Amino acid sequence: MSSTDGEISIAEYGSVNVRPTRFPGVSGIRRLLARVAAIAIIAFCMAMVFGLRWGNVTYYWYQPLSNLYSIAIAGFIFSRFVLSFCYRAPKDINISPTVSIIITAFNEEDAIYRTVECCYAADYAASLFDVIVVDDGSSDGTIKEIQRAQQRWPSLALIAFERNKGKREAMAAGALLAKGEILVYVDSDSFLRSDGLRKIVQGFADPRVAAVAGHTEVANVTKNSLTKMQQARYYVAFRVIKAAESVFGTVTCCPGCFSAYRRSCMMEVLEPWLGQHFLGVQATFGDDRSLTNYLLRKYRVIYSADAIATTIVPEGHKQFLKQQLRWKKSWFRETLIAATFMWKKPPLAALAFYGQLLFPIIAPLLIVRICLWLPIANGDFVSPVVYLLGTVLIGLMFSAYYLFWNSDRYWIYGLYFTLYYLIFLVWQMPYAIATQRDNRWGTR
Repeated sequence: MSSTDGEISIAEYGSVNVRPTRFPGVSGIRRLLARVAAIAIIAFCMAMVFGLRWGNVTYYWYQPLSNLYSIAIAGFIFSRFVLSFCYRAPKDINISPTVSIIITAFNEEDAIYRTVECCYAADYAASLFDVIVVDDGSSDGTIKEIQRAQQRWPSLALIAFERNKGKREAMAAGALLAKGEILVYVDSDSFLRSDGLRKIVQGFADPRVAAVAGHTEVANVTKNSLTKMQQARYYVAFRVIKAAESVFGTVTCCPGCFSAYRRSCMMEVLEPWLGQHFLGVQATFGDDRSLTNYLLRKYRVIYSADAIATTIVPEGHKQFLKQQLRWKKSWFRETLIAATFMWKKPPLAALAFYGQLLFPIIAPLLIVRICLWLPIANGDFVSPVVYLLGTVLIGLMFSAYYLFWNSDRYWIYGLYFTLYYLIFLVWQMPYAIATQRDNRWGTR
């Protein structure tokens, strides 16, 4: 499908001209109507959720723990929306530090050439950046594709591991070879927008900033319902959650798709990060979140909504569920670690962080109690309906937020993600906690 319809075709997603869309081909009237509709949906959902949660306050002592959870999570979600509206992207003051772009690759023969191509197409002085690819022992044609890229860009540096060592080792090898003041990491299936490099470095004008998370959207969005769902989810996760965290300089994860680090700061933590162990076993996944954690102890970590890349997401449910399980395992490990120092951050940021630690862990237990125990033990069929209605309303609010900023048809898939999470993903958390010592990658 043509990108003039607000979509990125499968054939286009690796091209250097790919730009995540903002109302392309959409008339001003349609844009206005979409935003009016989004505001109406958000207002309606907020009123409904407030009405439901008022019951939690009125009848608080009948079910104090459940009501406290409901009130707290509603407050957390509303606070994310409010703070995201307070967020401002780093100002473009035209600083141009030297940059080393590091691409870590493992069996990415289909995408790696296009990834390199997008990096070299960056709107940034060629004398100020270089590109390094670290091949982590690929067994397919990735090396051949990198060598083909070297024929076009002779300055492209290659580090090739003889065997697979893991992404963390690959990231470290790139950092040790790099000479740039700023290290920009790009996944081998991600594609920078031409102005992404210039935008992401602006955040380092603040000497307190050690890392900047770029904004990522879905390259293969048109493939199926699962990829469309991830497009809506990615947008909200970045533009609401990371934006809210960025207000306090406490972004908890710089994604591997597109993030930047001050090299001097990364060198300070490189050795302990490489040697990280948890529960007696070496940490071999969650590398980006772990690195963010090491830097967050001492420095600010922010988000740049203007620095944009697209990435290829899982197109099948099996691969997607394995990815989500791996992410939950690293989330649990790193969130527990961050809990030891996040109390030092601004009070609102710390309070939100500890709430965000508890909510996903409690959620499976709460759902079992509300949707199974109460109907069976007490004949209470109202509580499950109220809970499910509240969940749908919150999902619809996130979808409407997406609609407000992107007048495309993917907005409704935010609700799809909410239901998908409720049915499938929420149950992964207990398993992720129980299998923390299993450090296999999962999707390789």
